[in-house]
Amino acid sequence: MDIRSIPFLKNNSSFEFIEEGFSADEKWCVDHTYLVRISPNGDRQRLDLQANLVKAANKNDSHIPFVHEVGVHDGSPYMILDYIKGENGRVMLPKLSQEAQYRNGQQVGQTLYKMHQIPAPINYPAWDHRWITKVERLLPRFSKIAVENKRYEKVARFVMNHLHLIYGRPSCVQHYDFHPGNILIHEEQFTGLIDMQKITYADPINEFYKMEYFNVPISKAYSRGVLDGYHDNNAIPTSFWKLHRLYAAIHIMSAEVWANEIALDQQERFKIYTDFTLSQFDDFDLLIPKWYAGES
Repeated sequence: MDIRSIPFLKNNSSFEFIEEGFSADEKWCVDHTYLVRISPNGDRQRLDLQANLVKAANKNDSHIPFVHEVGVHDGSPYMILDYIKGENGRVMLPKLSQEAQYRNGQQVGQTLYKMHQIPAPINYPAWDHRWITKVERLLPRFSKIAVENKRYEKVARFVMNHLHLIYGRPSCVQHYDFHPGNILIHEEQFTGLIDMQKITYADPINEFYKMEYFNVPISKAYSRGVLDGYHDNNAIPTSFWKLHRLYAAIHIMSAEVWANEIALDQQERFKIYTDFTLSQFDDFDLLIPKWYAGES
């Protein structure tokens, strides 16, 4: 697909291919003004749904890119958004001071909070039904992996004993793939929350299910800032920690099933993340993870 022939871009001159990211989407920076995402395996309807949620989130916070156009060109759906300057947090955070890492985390947490103020439509499928169905599908597959691992068996028991916490939980707009690679930092300042392909309606606390896997290992100060900023620097309620711990446990099940059934080359890497998460919660005997409580 020649993006230069998209009518919206007819007056632009600089087209730079972006190689970063894990998505199958093709990405272009146009005149450092627009980001073009081409989804060769996607469909227009899915992109329209994404665009509507991103537009709603952008109204609440300008750190979320504005969507200019969604269309189909040469048979491929595309989306044109604002191009936001910065490098991804996975690269930038370790280069910053602890204070700057924490400050950026606070700003990100505030953006997530604003995004989460957009509720799902009244007729949207209930979160508890969707998530409990997911756990029920995961459990027998995870049990096969856990048969020789007592710690994994404890994860499964913990999830089943605490699944009732999900009943009645609300759904709101959620990024749904929150990790440092999806934030941008420029001149030590948070500039954008990006890569919205998975944006959906979900329990707001579920947004943080990857904290121990992908955020905390990059920066504890940043991760602490995210949760403090999200809660407006007030004390984090016990109800949050109970749900966060449960979602962290469910994510272990999901990640290990994915690594053992699909991404076989990622098994060792994911086992390191799983062991780290388990250690942070003392195999889910702790309510508040060690990284936030200030322990090693």
